[in-house]
Amino acid sequence: MIQWRELSKFVAYFMFIIWALLSSNAFAQQDMVAEPDWLKAQIADKQPVVIFDTRSKEDYDKGHIPTAISFPVDDTYVIKDGVYYVKNKVTIAPLLREKGVTKDATIVVYDQGELMQASRLFWVLELYGVKNVAILNGGLNAWQQHNALSQTVNTLPKSDFVPVLKSNIYASTTVAKVAVHNPNYELYDSRTYDEYLGKKSVTDKYGRIPKAKYIELSEFFTTNEGGQKILKPKSELSDILSKLDNNKKTITYCNKGTASTLSYFLLKQAGFNVAHYDGSWLDWSAKGLPIEK
Repeated sequence: MIQWRELSKFVAYFMFIIWALLSSNAFAQQDMVAEPDWLKAQIADKQPVVIFDTRSKEDYDKGHIPTAISFPVDDTYVIKDGVYYVKNKVTIAPLLREKGVTKDATIVVYDQGELMQASRLFWVLELYGVKNVAILNGGLNAWQQHNALSQTVNTLPKSDFVPVLKSNIYASTTVAKVAVHNPNYELYDSRTYDEYLGKKSVTDKYGRIPKAKYIELSEFFTTNEGGQKILKPKSELSDILSKLDNNKKTITYCNKGTASTLSYFLLKQAGFNVAHYDGSWLDWSAKGLPIEK
């Protein structure tokens, strides 16, 4: 018969193993944010973390985080009549396989520091079934403060990844139109404030989608000791987002689909039921849909 003391030791050991496994998964899943120091440790310990650089290939070649793989975010778009949409499952599958994407990989994405390109790839990967994705806080700017860059080109073996659309985080034109009239939906405009007010526009239509509220992305950022732009602490982000209604289905949009994926990321991290409007303002105005000022 197993003695109580032996059983207690076994339970304690088992709990320690569970804790160690969870701790090794560096970024907490509810946060979806990776810090530079943590990423540096993962690289040094040769942990299986996939790092994607979302900047242009030209910028990647000038210098990037060691082991990072070039994945320009523009590769995720298809352009139809001047409107930028995410590639569908058929057209994006070869790209994701070429980059070595697998659904269970731990992936960190980064850009120069604005987090918009990184957020775009975050959304695309999540949209097509990748589970564990985080954004590097402060991007390359924050990394460079204390860490060296590399010019070694990195790749992964091609995978057999099969994209599966996560439809609840994708908003089509139809969903956006429903959101305008349905009180259970909230729309957030992530363009500049002048564009929101209808003073400026990248199209020939001036204004915003009816009932949309403005979300000021700069409120979510601060600077670190080196003057680099980083996300505010989680407690401060929660205070900002507490002013928004998280009981409704939330739809974010911008002009092309980068700023609004940052809004998507911030709201997603805070537990909102949120989707990104694919095509955004370019799609809405091209279709001659109602606007307000």
